[in-house]
Order: sequence, then C-alpha cells, then structure tokens
Amino acid sequence: MAFQCAAARHSSLVTRHWCNSMRFRFGLILGLGASMLLVWDYWRAWRALARRPRLAEPPPEPQAAPLVSLLIPARNEERVIERCVAGALAQAYPAFEVLVVDDGSTDATPVLLARMSHHPHLRILTGRPLPPGWAGKPHACQQLGEHARGEWLLFLDADTAPHPQLVAALLHHAQQQQLALVTILPFLELGSFWERAILPVFQDLILSIYPIERMQRPDAQPEEVLANGQCILVRRDAYWRCGGHGAVRAEVLEDVYLAQAVRRAGYRVGGGDGHAWLRVRMYTNGHEVAEGMAKHAAAGARASGMRAWLVVTRMLGHAFGPALLVVAGIGTRARGAPVAGTLLAALGGLSQASALCYWGWRYRELYGLHPLHALLWPVGLTAYLAIATRAMWRVRRGHGVTWKGRRYAG
Repeated sequence: MAFQCAAARHSSLVTRHWCNSMRFRFGLILGLGASMLLVWDYWRAWRALARRPRLAEPPPEPQAAPLVSLLIPARNEERVIERCVAGALAQAYPAFEVLVVDDGSTDATPVLLARMSHHPHLRILTGRPLPPGWAGKPHACQQLGEHARGEWLLFLDADTAPHPQLVAALLHHAQQQQLALVTILPFLELGSFWERAILPVFQDLILSIYPIERMQRPDAQPEEVLANGQCILVRRDAYWRCGGHGAVRAEVLEDVYLAQAVRRAGYRVGGGDGHAWLRVRMYTNGHEVAEGMAKHAAAGARASGMRAWLVVTRMLGHAFGPALLVVAGIGTRARGAPVAGTLLAALGGLSQASALCYWGWRYRELYGLHPLHALLWPVGLTAYLAIATRAMWRVRRGHGVTWKGRRYAG
C-alpha cells in the first residue's frame, strides 16, 4: 500500500513537472512570437512611413493655369483667421480667388475679415442660417462652392497656414497623377502637452485605417479612400457631379465621405505628405483637444467599423505588449524558470526598444519634436481611448457631442 502511494505521488510530481514544463515552453514560444510580431510590425510601419507619397516641387512656370478658388469656412476663428487668409492671398500661382464664409461667428472673426476685405482677390460671404438636416461645416462649404468661379476648388480650414506654392504644388500633383481630388497631410504644430500626447496617436489611427499610399491605386475601393478636410483640392465638375457637400450634408466626417463619393463616381483620388506646403495648429490646450477628438471619435467609429477596432487592438499591443512581456518574464523567473524568464524579459525589452526607436523617429520626422516624446505614446493612446469611449457613450445615450457651440448626434 505504501509503495502504491509513493508511486502515485511520484506520478503526480512527474505530471505536474511536465505540465509546468509545457506551460513554460508554450509561454516562451508565445512571447517569442509576440516580440517578433511587434518588431516586424514596427519595421513595416517605418518602411511605409519612409515611402509615403509626397507632393513634388511644382515647376516654375505651369503649362496651364486654370482658375483655382480657395474656399475657407470660418466660425469663431479670431485666433487664426488672419494667418490663414493672408497665406491664401499670398499664393504665387497666377490665377486664383479667395472666398471666406463667416458661418455665424460670435467672436471677432467678422471684424478681422472686414479689415482684409479691400484685397482684390478676396470675397467675404455672410453665411446663411443652418437649415435642418445639415452639419455646420458641410453647409458652409456648400455655400462657398456655389459662389466659386474656379475650375478647381481648394477647401482649406481656417486654422491652416498655406505656403505661397501650395496651389501650384497641389495642382501639379493632380495633373501629373490625373486625379480629380487631392488631399494632403499638413505639418501639425503641437504646442501644449496634450496636443503632443494625443494628436500623433490620432493621426496614426487615421493613417492605419486609411493608408494614404493605397488611395491613388486605380483599383482603390471607395471605402479605402479619405480626404483631410484641412486641405482638399477637387475638380469642379467632379465636385458637382457628386452633389457637392450637399451629398454629405449631415456628416461630421464630411471630408471622408466626400472623397468616397468622388471615388464612387469613378474619379481618382490621391494625396500625400504636404508638410512643406501647409501648416496647421488644430488646438491650443487639452480642453480643445478633448472636444475635437470626441467629435471625430463619435463619427469615426461608425465610418470605419471593424477596421477601427482592429487598428485599436494593434495599437494597444504596441503600447503595452512589451511591458507585459517584461512582467511575464519576471513572473516566470519567480516561479523557478530563470532561463525562460530572462529570455521573455529580454524579448520584451527588445520590443520596447524597437517601439521607442520607431516613435522617437516618427515624432522627429513628422512633428519636429525631440525623440524622447516617444515616451508619451502610451499616455496619449490611453487618453484618446478614454475620450473616444466617453464620446461614444454620450452618443449612445442620446446626448451627442458638442463642437463650436453646436451639438452633433455623432
């Protein structure tokens, strides 16, 4: 009997040792695979970013100079409107006009516009009241389109600062690539802490859902393209064939849906890096960032569907996966497997180093900031997801989100 009990205990110990051994091996294989996937994904992202399409330098003398209408919707933009309009009026392109619509501003925007109204290229419009079924920006842009005379329409946000060669560069790219719509990513001016923490995360999310390098492919599907409402150059006939902004009248993400409508009508859409040609300061403090991100998140979840959730999952893995591997390695060492634990922790450290190198390079390349800003990436992602979750909860409860004094259902 004693012999049988001893044999049973021995068998139990062997089984437990085998199970622990298999568990450690499985964890080690899983950790190795996760770390390799993270490093590979960062390398792939670095290659895509390094090869992103860019707008080329325009020729000194364009072969053809069709009239281009620069169209600027403005609502309570006293902080930025003068810089934007001055940049628009300083274009080196030979044939252009500038139209600004004051969309019911309650600050000093109308006064500042009146000071510039003497310029021969500038026309200032007083916006009509917002009708039912329209979001604010599409309604303002529709009015601008109705008054524009240009063969090409260039929609600019009021917080942008155009380079004198912006029109020439955009039109050159459109003509070279035979595009009906061109959009660019401007240089983001990031001043406050929350701008630097959250906006790079937001931009990475958008570019992961809509890779800009795929937009110009002849076989690109409408749901694969987007436009950045800060800067959209669109051919007049393509714009009106789609119904103008009237086709996206109720949309908060009117820029994305406008580009998709143009592509759905059979026109080609494209764009690229426009850092050299346009700068923008979207927000100036944390409150403005939170309000703006809430508006985008509430509408973006509906627009991009499952792709957004997959991208967010990937971003969470990037932000916290390396730290989890390190913690798993420490735990494995504590449970009596020093070799496996050390290897897991080393793999986590390698993944974390890859992440910091990639984000440090990205912060410097895209935003002109010190590479140490890479340490803000997990903070920014956490803050953005908190803002997005709250915004989607408010929309689901029927409260909507607020932007520039107007409430949107999302």
